[in-house]
Amino acid sequence: MRRLSFLALLAVLGAAACAPRNPELSAYRGLEFAIESFYETHAWERNATCLRPEMSIARIETLEDTPEKLVLKVRYFWEDRAFGRDDEMFPKRGGGSWCSGFDERIFTLAKRPDGGVTVTAMTGPQRGRS
Repeated sequence: MRRLSFLALLAVLGAAACAPRNPELSAYRGLEFAIESFYETHAWERNATCLRPEMSIARIETLEDTPEKLVLKVRYFWEDRAFGRDDEMFPKRGGGSWCSGFDERIFTLAKRPDGGVTVTAMTGPQRGRS
């Protein structure tokens, strides 16, 4: 009986993990993947010291939603693992990580007829853009 309850709990937790952060955005297939991919392809952080950051989305706020586009403010945690650990780069600094932190950017996405979205713009520092 306990094993069955444990399995039921795991199923509920798994379903909750797959639930969208913002229910109003659940209609847009691949939204978070599109944002994360665009960020990881174009963004840099810390005045171009951290050139290959990866993001984990913490919060999404809808700023504009029209039939053609979606504008979102995204709060995220970023980390550039390629930079190396701080204790290797700055052995006397102690703790923390130079190439990680929280930030916000605004993403503009075009809505596609198939229900998906494509990122067309992102605020903040970017590779190959001013």
